[in-house]
This record gives sequence, structure tokens and C-alpha cells, in this order.
Amino acid sequence: MNQEKRQRLGILLTTSPESENTFTVIKLTEAAVSQGKEVQIFLMCDGVHNINNPDFTSLLDKGATITLCAHNASERHVEKKEGINFGSQYDLAYIVNGSDRFLSFT
Repeated sequence: MNQEKRQRLGILLTTSPESENTFTVIKLTEAAVSQGKEVQIFLMCDGVHNINNPDFTSLLDKGATITLCAHNASERHVEKKEGINFGSQYDLAYIVNGSDRFLSFT
């Protein structure tokens, strides 16, 4: 069986929800998912606060995967949320290595 591999888009977001980067990542992810792409988002630094933004976490329901830096979340007292992976820089490296395209919003 010759199945085409889905294209993977990796996204790093390090800025807080008040940044225009959050809106950009939301719209970019929605567009990519609607085109059948696999989207993996990694949050670190103040970007971990985006999991408290319902518009951002709605990306999970649309098929995106969201992972954040557990160390940064702990430093910022961000609580765990259903569906969000708490990971490490190893997870970021895995996303970067496995992506056809990788975008960084810092």
C-alpha cells in the first residue's frame, strides 16, 4: 500500500497570549490543519501561558498537538490541562527533527 506521508508543520511559540504571535499561530495552525497537514506546537518561556487561552486550546479539537516545556510551566505556576503534553527540550528537538517545515515565534 502506497500511502503518502502527511506533511508536518512544527511551531515554537515563546511569547505570552497578549502577543500578536498567538493570533498568528492560531490562524496558521487552522489553515494548515484544514489542508491536511499535521501540526505540532511547542510552548516555552512565557508561551506556556497560552494554554489558558480558549482560542488557543481549541486547536486541540481541530487536530493540532500541543506540548509545552514542563520546567517553564513550573517556573510560571501554570497548571496542567487536559490534552496538553508537558515535556522537555527533548520533545522540542523531536518536533524540529520530524517537521517538514518549522516556524519559530519568539
